[in-house]
Amino acid sequence: MIDIFLYLKKNPKQAGILVILSALIILILYLNFLLKPQIMRVSAVFAGMKQTSDDLRKTEEEIGRMPRYVIDIASYEEKISRYEKMLPVEQEIPALLESLSNMARGSNVKIVAITPVMPEEGPNDGSRVYQEMPILINAKSGYHELGNFLAKLEYADRFMKIADIVIRSNNSIPKKQDVDLLILTYILLNSP
Repeated sequence: MIDIFLYLKKNPKQAGILVILSALIILILYLNFLLKPQIMRVSAVFAGMKQTSDDLRKTEEEIGRMPRYVIDIASYEEKISRYEKMLPVEQEIPALLESLSNMARGSNVKIVAITPVMPEEGPNDGSRVYQEMPILINAKSGYHELGNFLAKLEYADRFMKIADIVIRSNNSIPKKQDVDLLILTYILLNSP
């Protein structure tokens, strides 16, 4: 070991090269094992800060939209309430039939028979909210009275549509026709 120091003392040029080479090796080791991991950690922290900043900005935008969301929720709740009133549940069918009878009476249509046809219960996987329910009406009516009754059905508070209508002449009363109507209404299925 002493021989190396003596040799380097006699050859200062080689000693300088050895010092520079040693410094370079130490610098490379420092950069690779100490500084590079620190730089990687700092880069990761900055990336996390950018992501957090973006999330914060998006959250602030969502918070700014909260009043609009509250208005939308109130609007949807009102629509749901209105549609629930338009879709009777099965227990409200007698009231619906009474309502149809009153509309017919108000239009001077004489109902001979009104028959709800309870639909067959098919499999309900929970995705169906309502079910179609046909109602058969046999009546006696003039054309104008029938038109008035159909208009009342169209503007009723319940969802209803006329699926079929048959009008036959009545020889015993020429101004009154026999009318068979198939009205489809919809009943709200019980929520699970």
